[in-house]
Amino acid sequence: MRHIAHPTSIHLPVPVTIARGGFLPPLVLGALFGGFGLEVGLPVALATVIGATAGTASLLVHELAHVRAARAVAGIRAVGISLFWLGAGASFEGSYRSGRDQVRVAAAGPLASFGVAVALLPVLLTPIPSDAKKLLFVVVLLNVVLALANLIPASPMDGYRILSGLLWSALGSERTARNAIRRAAKVWLVVEVVATAAVLVERPVLGTAMAIVGATLFGQKLAVRSRSAHS
Repeated sequence: MRHIAHPTSIHLPVPVTIARGGFLPPLVLGALFGGFGLEVGLPVALATVIGATAGTASLLVHELAHVRAARAVAGIRAVGISLFWLGAGASFEGSYRSGRDQVRVAAAGPLASFGVAVALLPVLLTPIPSDAKKLLFVVVLLNVVLALANLIPASPMDGYRILSGLLWSALGSERTARNAIRRAAKVWLVVEVVATAAVLVERPVLGTAMAIVGATLFGQKLAVRSRSAHS
């Protein structure tokens, strides 16, 4: 699953590359923070810059945690981190030797995002300017959302790898674990489609949000498959 691109090297444990559409996440994060700034009366330009930089940094911290965890696992090696149109992803060579190792690497990202949020919370209690406090709160919220979204047990999210690793350990076979998840995923897909359709009728805004999240996860899955196919 190695992805080769023209790297924009930074002094990090692995090369960081900007793949096709890699400038979109900073732009989207900047726009979201800018919109928040406009809504609450903060300087839009400042909010946009903070959103683009702090948001992208949050994505990188998440992926670097995966890389760091992989260094302690035999059989797999991190080769790089890529920014692409749906976010960021770490690329690895090799294969896991146990479900426990897979869980360790997969869980490192969400734990790091939660860690960033917890580390920033005390700053909110200090006497900093209210504008800075509002923007910092959004950064905290972003990291919490990043952690929770990645815990969704849908491929290629971290939650899927955590669940498959746990089942691998319990069942003793990676193939059996993946087959079990695949069968469960088909059932869950039907439930999700029906639930989303029902919510769209009853609460269009919430239903639309659910549909967008589902489409994003599916799009990310296709993007990861495409990147792997061209490795």
